[in-house]
Amino acid sequence: MKTVHKTVLAALVTAAALATSAQDVVTKPLDAAQFNAAGKLLKPANLDEWVFLGTSLGMGYNPGSFNAARPGQFQVALIEPNAYRYFVKNRSFAPGSMLLLSFYNADTQSRSINQNGFTQADLTNFEIHLIDPARGADGRAFYTFQADATEGNLLPPGNGCVRCHTQHGAFQGTFAQFYPTIRPLIPPEALARALADHDIR
Repeated sequence: MKTVHKTVLAALVTAAALATSAQDVVTKPLDAAQFNAAGKLLKPANLDEWVFLGTSLGMGYNPGSFNAARPGQFQVALIEPNAYRYFVKNRSFAPGSMLLLSFYNADTQSRSINQNGFTQADLTNFEIHLIDPARGADGRAFYTFQADATEGNLLPPGNGCVRCHTQHGAFQGTFAQFYPTIRPLIPPEALARALADHDIR
């Protein structure tokens, strides 16, 4: 009987430790955006560890712009890991959350097992979307990077990216309607609004 009690006690202690560990992971502070003296955003060192949100190929803002023979670029969206954990727990974006959008040309070369499809070519450029109420009335800022850049330039306030995200983003100024990783976590009414919002020019 003592052996059974010890086994049960050990299991409870292990479960409590795992729960505490999970809680620590969920509530871990976000990796904060870092800036240089000129106000440029420094490229985060761990981009290869960010969480995948979704990808698109040849996405266009106007109807009839897609050409199947030349589909344009792959756009890959990621989110900083602790910002992702916060979103999963709270169903909202924490102040300071960073989302990454990377752009890759579509490689059409027939080689190996690819005979008639498209694969990602090299990275051409990327941008980081910083969600931060301290960034002004819009509460968001966009920084653009060349493929090999270590510092990102701030797009001017009132730029088209901010306007488009504010007016057409499904949830909290993001295009979460296109991100299968978090799409099930946003309110159905937000998805309904996004579904009715099209033909943006």
